Parts: sequence; C-alpha cells; structure tokens
Amino acid sequence: MKKLYRRIPYLLSIVIVVTITVQLYWSYTEYQKNTVAFKNEIQNALDVAIDNYFVDFAKENSVSLKVKKETSNNPDNFSITGGNKKIIDKIRPDSTDSSYRDKSSDSLIMLNNIKDIYISINEDSINFKKLKILLNAELKRRDYNIPYKLNHYKKDTLFATSRSKSFSSGEFSVIGKSTYLKNRESLELQFPNAIQIILKKSFLSILISLLLMTSILFALFYLQWVIKQQKQLSEIKNDLISNITHEFKTPIATIGAAIESIRFFNTNHDVEKTNRYLDYSDQQLRKLENMVDQLMDTALLDSENWILDKSQVDIPKWAANIIKNYRMNSDGKEIILKISEDSKSNSNIEPFHLGNCLGALLDNAIKYGGNRIEVSIENKKELKIRVSDNANTLNKEHAGNIFDKFYRVPQGNLHNVKGYGIGLYYVRKIAEKHNGVAEIVLKKNKTSFIISIPNE
Repeated sequence: MKKLYRRIPYLLSIVIVVTITVQLYWSYTEYQKNTVAFKNEIQNALDVAIDNYFVDFAKENSVSLKVKKETSNNPDNFSITGGNKKIIDKIRPDSTDSSYRDKSSDSLIMLNNIKDIYISINEDSINFKKLKILLNAELKRRDYNIPYKLNHYKKDTLFATSRSKSFSSGEFSVIGKSTYLKNRESLELQFPNAIQIILKKSFLSILISLLLMTSILFALFYLQWVIKQQKQLSEIKNDLISNITHEFKTPIATIGAAIESIRFFNTNHDVEKTNRYLDYSDQQLRKLENMVDQLMDTALLDSENWILDKSQVDIPKWAANIIKNYRMNSDGKEIILKISEDSKSNSNIEPFHLGNCLGALLDNAIKYGGNRIEVSIENKKELKIRVSDNANTLNKEHAGNIFDKFYRVPQGNLHNVKGYGIGLYYVRKIAEKHNGVAEIVLKKNKTSFIISIPNE
C-alpha cells in the first residue's frame, strides 16, 4: 500500500503532463486550422474583387453593335448600329468590286446568323483605387478590417503597388486566381498575421479547451490532496488509538492490581493497606474520567450552540493560581510570569475553559519545550497570553498543522510523551469561542504560543 501511495504522485504527474500536452496540441491545431481558413477567405475576397473589377470595367468600356437585316427590298443588305447611331449604313454584295465581293459574301453569310456584336476595350494598367473599393467591400462583408498591400506584377516584374495607410509589413500573401488576368500577369495581396482575428474565431474552442484542462488539473490536484489528507487522517487515527489504548491500559491495570491485592494478598484485612489500594484505584478512575471528558469535550467544541459563560476576572490573580499548580509538576523547569505594567486588571472571559487553555500550553511547554518557560500577559485593547520556551524543536511544516484536531508531530512509531493531539485544538477552539485567535510564532531559539482575545 505504501509503495502504491508513493507511485501515485508520479502517475498524477504523468497524467497532468499528457493532459496539458494534448490540450496545447489541440489548441495549436485549431489555431492553425483557423489561420488557413483566414488566408482562404482573404484569397476568396481578392478573387471576387478582381472579378467584379473586370466585370464593371467591361460594362463601362465596351460598345454594343446591332446587326439589322433589311428584308423589305434586298434580303442580302445589312446595317450595323451602335447606341442610337448607324455605324454602317448598308452592306451590299453588289456594291463592292469583284475581289472584295467573294469575301463580303462570306461575311454576310456569317452576319446572317449574328444579332448582337460586343466590342470590349482593354487597358494595360489597373485602377487600384476602384479595385481597393471593391476589395474593401468584400473584406467588410466578411467582417475583416486589416491593413494590406496590393502588388501588380507583369512577367514577374513589379508594375504597380498600393498600400493601406496603417500597413507596415506583410507576413502572409495570396495571389489572385481570377481568369480575367492576362497571361503572366498577377495581383498579389500582402497582409499581416491577424492574430487577434484568428484568436477571436478560435476563442470558443480555446476557452472550452482551457476550461476542460483546468477542470482536469483541479480534479487531479484535489484527488492528490484528498489522498494526502486521508493518509494523514489514517496515521492520526492509528496514533490516537495507540495512545488511547496505552493511556487507558495503565489505569485499568493499576485498578486491577489494587483489587487483586485487596482480594488475595490482604488476608489480615489491614485497613490502612486496603484504603491505600482504594486510593490508588480512585486516582486511576479519576484519570480515566478526565481522559473520557477530554474526548467528549472535543465533540462539544465543534457545536455552534455551545455558548461560553463569561464573567469579569482578575487576570493577574487568575494566571498566578494556574501557574502555581504547574510549577509543582514542572520537572524542574523554570516557569516565569510577566504582566505588562500598563495592562488592565480585569477582563471578560470564561475562566474555566480559558484556564484549561493556559494549562494546555504550559503542559505542552513542559513536555516538549526547553528549560525556561515564560508566560507574558498583556491586557489592553485585547487580552494577549503568550507562552514561550527556549526550544526550537518545531519546524514550519508541522507548525501549520499544530492546532488541527488529533494532530501530533510525527515521531515515527514511537511517542515518548503520551497524548491525544487535542490539547492545542482545544486551545484554538476556545480562543475562537471568545472571538479571538490562537497562533504560533517560531524564532531561532524560541517557540511561542499566543492567545489573543478582544476586550468587549
């Protein structure tokens, strides 16, 4: 199981890398596809503009001739008119000489089957002004507003050019494919890489890709966090069960031994000896009761309906009485009480539970701290209780979790100091019940636990 847990971060890392790679590749492919589509639309706009230009030019620069056959007098006579003017009055086979008569006869035979004749006039140059108007109209119809440059080539030589005012350089270019262009003549349209336009077209697909990638990454990281939390909870649970088992086993064994001594080894019915064994049993029963109360209080702390019974308390006297009791069991460690000179005397607190908090901090310092323990109290706008010791056994990683329920600093499978990991959790919850906070401050050679409660 441990090997599997160690492999999970590597598996998740591989999945994350693959997911990001796939999504980035998909987004890049989508961008490239839209880039090609963008170039094709510009190509199409240029071709349509060129076609419209030559169609309009043909309409404006062409002559329409009408061929009229005079059937009344002579069916072989024809007249050609253009607009309202008669271009050729009559064509008669007998009005020409003999050498021309044969040719005109063939022409008349051809004209006999023709009703209209159109004559178009070509020019060598292209009117860029008119072409740009048509091109701008096509680009606007496709919702493109881009600067561009038009180049007219003849036999691979630049013949003429025209550019937009805002045009600076062209990264893309397309060549007109219109059939109206003459042989070895071409029109080139240069335009910059319109990233904004392309991204706008790709925005929805890229957004969906990013959302999908973010969701997958969030799910994977959340899964990793849940697995880590579950592992920590499992370790805490096992540690708690082990500690409770040992803590409960000692008083139970002591009570059992006392009862057995009274029953089997007190044949003389020594009252003093019997009372001594009963006192041992009573002490151990009280210890069991306290341990059960601590565990039950942990569940009570999370209740929103539990309201503290606060009262005005003389803080220096209250703190001195608590510290006096702990000095008797401090294992030779020095406990010093310091009261700030300009502090108020009274404060509105719940003395029993806040006293337990101060006791828990002192007990923690005696178990894990250095040889000198200092309690500093400052009572101004807020009541601030600081318990410091000259040890630096706690690091920042564990300090972030030290107020969590059932959390104990990992020491392998062996805890030299027994406990449940609820003392500092109790401190934090009682501070919060007072609308305050509990925090830890680590310095080079000093560890400080601070309870801050606003004065009402």
